[in-house]
Amino acid sequence: MLSQDQQIQQIPAGKARKKDSIEQFIESTQPFLENGLSQLRYMILIEGLSVPPGYDQCPYRAYVWSILSRAQLYPVENYINLLAHAEETLSPELYGKIKNDTFRTLMNDTKFHSKVSEDTLVRVLSCLAITMENKVGYVQGLNVLLAPIAYVCHRSEPQAFSILHQLITFHIPLYITPNLDGVHTGLALIDIVLKIIDPVLSDYLDSKFLKPEIYAFPSVLTLCACTPPLNSVLKLWDFLFAYGTHMNILFIVAQLIINRTALLNSSQPMKLLRNFPNLEPNEIIKLSLSFIPELPKKLYDLISRHGYDPNVPHELKQFKQL
Repeated sequence: MLSQDQQIQQIPAGKARKKDSIEQFIESTQPFLENGLSQLRYMILIEGLSVPPGYDQCPYRAYVWSILSRAQLYPVENYINLLAHAEETLSPELYGKIKNDTFRTLMNDTKFHSKVSEDTLVRVLSCLAITMENKVGYVQGLNVLLAPIAYVCHRSEPQAFSILHQLITFHIPLYITPNLDGVHTGLALIDIVLKIIDPVLSDYLDSKFLKPEIYAFPSVLTLCACTPPLNSVLKLWDFLFAYGTHMNILFIVAQLIINRTALLNSSQPMKLLRNFPNLEPNEIIKLSLSFIPELPKKLYDLISRHGYDPNVPHELKQFKQL
């Protein structure tokens, strides 16, 4: 069996290619970690990850996500041992919850299923379930959070496990609690941000009794991975890993703004919001960045901390009273 490093470095026959500036940068020695990360983030913002001819996605994206999330390489041997432990200790009830979700993960995306099997999703989620410190084990939606990572890391399950584990334990641990506390805080933040950015659209949705809890729950929980197409999700996630998963709150507001004319002209806007229109990553990122100067610094601070800081809900109540 190949080591994990060999798995993620091996290039399919006939696909030799010239490395672009970002790939050359991540392979170079960086004497100062934070400076190197800042430069990598800037390169992603300005250049973006490229897709060489003959590839369906950026071939080094898994490296970039690992670097930006600070996910450690996970030895294959350790992963095999973890799988064995999961088979021994995972309860039938928890395994049933996982299986109930994995079979419908990105059901209509044939490209995804050509690279990622349901068995892969089950194995990674089973390993995750026995390592989660909050003892939840599994919550609905984790399968969709795993999907982009599994696709990017389709040649290395251990790496997919490592990135997902880092994402939910370090970046958004409050999204994976029994009551999904961070998700509900994110929904409250969307409501506030929309009122500031576009009060007309906010009032119209309110008049139809459409709060983010109704239309934005899946988008918050999955960091927009529930909305096609997958290639657009990957581009948005490049930005989220670079600048923070909290930016997903602004991504969702941006999607509303992009579709504001159709929403305002519809007598039943929920028909449009039941399944969000296809992602337009360049426009979403550009709009989201334009929102930041319009938001109170205190509010943006709460947005940036809501996925991991349990104090945010209380501070948000105080903010709303100001």
